[in-house]
Amino acid sequence: MTLGKITASSVAGERTIECLGMRNETLSVNESTACDLGSITKIISTTSIIMKLVETKSLALNDVVSRYLPEWSTYSRQGVTVADLLEHQAGLNEWRPLYVSQENGAAARLAIAQEGYKYSEGRHYSDLGFITLGNIITEILATTLDEAFKELVGTPLSLTSTQFAQPSDASNVFASSFGDRAELEMVRNQTPYSTVESAEDFAGWRTHILEGEINDGNAFHLYGGVSGHAGLFSTAIDLLIYGEAILESLNGNGYFDSHVLNTFFTVGRDPIQGLGFRTWEHQGEIEYWGHTGFPGTALAISPKAESVAVLLTNRLLTRAESEKTEDIFLDFREVMRNRYR
Repeated sequence: MTLGKITASSVAGERTIECLGMRNETLSVNESTACDLGSITKIISTTSIIMKLVETKSLALNDVVSRYLPEWSTYSRQGVTVADLLEHQAGLNEWRPLYVSQENGAAARLAIAQEGYKYSEGRHYSDLGFITLGNIITEILATTLDEAFKELVGTPLSLTSTQFAQPSDASNVFASSFGDRAELEMVRNQTPYSTVESAEDFAGWRTHILEGEINDGNAFHLYGGVSGHAGLFSTAIDLLIYGEAILESLNGNGYFDSHVLNTFFTVGRDPIQGLGFRTWEHQGEIEYWGHTGFPGTALAISPKAESVAVLLTNRLLTRAESEKTEDIFLDFREVMRNRYR
């Protein structure tokens, strides 16, 4: 089986989509094939909603997290702000299989606040921080995260194929992996992160091919496919639409407030990190802003080149060692450079 890959681009509004390989063991990829976005959820949903809340003054970037989540009022966490979470500077652990040790999302909220590094020790890219941002959003809006996304991002931008928990068309979606194999190995081997959980503590490890259900363990097992760090399915076309909306907004003609968006597109305390959005450099200059996702996805936006680049794959659907998302995306960025320079 040839693993599936969709590469898509938009340059000055001109779109190109190329499809290769198989979305599962029998069917080919096409332009409308949906994909589990993984951590791209962090920007399309969570960061975008936060931008709208900042725009309407419902939230400020320097608000302390404990204003919305009382469990963060402990001494070691009381100074952490919303901006700290967006920049991965809150001192939280990178990852934990919370579904192994926590009964529900409420219990996980407390566990997240208690664990991690010392505050202000530098950037530690953290799923837990974006789970927390999702909790802040639901506290402020008094609604579910999927409803907040639909109201503030999905519907206004006409992202008709982007939704939480399951694809809009279950008959045309990438199969993502052989069950929870990747996370099971992470827990068993305690790598790349050491966790207090052990594999034997959880009886719900998935072993079937995941097709139409969220790959991320915390999002699936603990949050029903709806979380601030993962949970969205989308298509290449919808991701191009989102990227184009960002470019229009940066120029002052789009859905997002240009001043707020430019603040989020500013490098902070770490050279690869803005607010929510991360960066990729080329020859010492920022080439793209965006994010990758563990299933093998990437969304990148270049204000300078007025371009959007999208990568969707099922890189984990192999018994062999899977290719790294960053390596696949590096090759595509080189193609983009050669095609449009």
